[in-house]
Amino acid sequence: MDKTKTIGKDYNITQLAKFCLPAILNELIINLLYTIDDGLFISRYVGQNALAAFSILMPLFMIHNSPATLLGGVSILASRKMGEGRDKEARRDFTSIVIFIFVLGIFIGLFERVFINQILNLLGATEEIFPYARDFMKIGALYVPLTLVSNIFMRFYVPAGKPKLELLATILNVSFNIFFDWYFVVYKGVGMVGTAYSNLIATIMMTLLGLFFYSSKSCEIGFDKPTKEIIPLIKESSQYGISSFLSNMSVAISTLVSNYAILHWGSEAYLAAFSIVNNIQFIFMSCSFGLFGTTGPIISYAVGERNKEKLLKTFKQLIILSTALSVITVILFLAFGPLVADLFIAESARDSKDIINYGLMIAPYSFLFFSYNVGARMTFAALGNHKSSAALTFLQEVVFSNLTIVLLPILFGIKGVWFSFLLSNILTLVITIVVVYINRDNYGYGKTKQALKLN
Repeated sequence: MDKTKTIGKDYNITQLAKFCLPAILNELIINLLYTIDDGLFISRYVGQNALAAFSILMPLFMIHNSPATLLGGVSILASRKMGEGRDKEARRDFTSIVIFIFVLGIFIGLFERVFINQILNLLGATEEIFPYARDFMKIGALYVPLTLVSNIFMRFYVPAGKPKLELLATILNVSFNIFFDWYFVVYKGVGMVGTAYSNLIATIMMTLLGLFFYSSKSCEIGFDKPTKEIIPLIKESSQYGISSFLSNMSVAISTLVSNYAILHWGSEAYLAAFSIVNNIQFIFMSCSFGLFGTTGPIISYAVGERNKEKLLKTFKQLIILSTALSVITVILFLAFGPLVADLFIAESARDSKDIINYGLMIAPYSFLFFSYNVGARMTFAALGNHKSSAALTFLQEVVFSNLTIVLLPILFGIKGVWFSFLLSNILTLVITIVVVYINRDNYGYGKTKQALKLN
């Protein structure tokens, strides 16, 4: 067998934190800069209705990215195969998924472009925001294939032993986005079309970086001859990606439901305010995805090795790191959340400031529960326990999320929407604790130290 891969090393907690830090910063920076990007260029230079249009399109973005979240499970599968010493097979799997998802993206983009009006009506676009959404979508449909491919590339930087490259790719992406948003939206004054063009250019650059890296010999997994067994590969990859897929699709559905609820109980201005607070909230919550997205391949590699001791050690480290991360994100939100919000509030949107400030008071309490919930389901996915991972995702993102977003405004008026995410996380944590306890003897963290799933 080859020398131990980067994700197969035995990390202490400090080393693990350093290994995860680029991915955590990647999530933080990409969401921070994208949020600033929206605040500076859409809200300030195009208008409040344009930002509401961007909110209307969010479910669409999530849905057409869902194949990458589903098939992105191939990164966990490949990590496991690398732990078993099947490196060439892992490379062939990676190559096959990249080709498949590019072709799939072409069909998705064509579908969106042909049925653009029907899709926007389904998303609930009102007369005021319809033109803005249509302008963006006409261009956005063109780069769906590259978006899907670049998403797969991002998921493999950790298994390839280069987590810092994920951060570099993000910085490159956002830098191009911000520059060309300024060029098209501010300098050229072409509105939402300019935002779409800047996204197109940034996505092309992200894809080119991935093609260059995975074609080189410096990565621990890269391009190879694609496998002929594409259908079995898709099925197996989907098992590992089902949790992320359900989460992505469920958030899309929840966003659609919340858009309808807010427009019913409130207005376009309230939807814009809700979008602003949600964007800021997600900036800091996304750090948890960076942490557990990095440790997922490490856990999967250890499963491939049947290394119970390493798994138990990693579990303990993750509890400590996720607790620390929750506290840090709350502090960061309280310190910088209002400053980020101010970027969105142009003179034309001053009437939304009180609404935004109210939402900012409620948002950080969710962080105390969110990291444990997302950590449990992503760790179960990495362990290969797809049923537990999918069940937790379904309960939070479909059942609890939609129930709270519908019922709370009915009971408490429009302000009830601000408490929906907090309540859904509390309810999910209760179920998460039960599921973790039930699985205690499957992975060696119970009192018996049994690891039945590794035998």
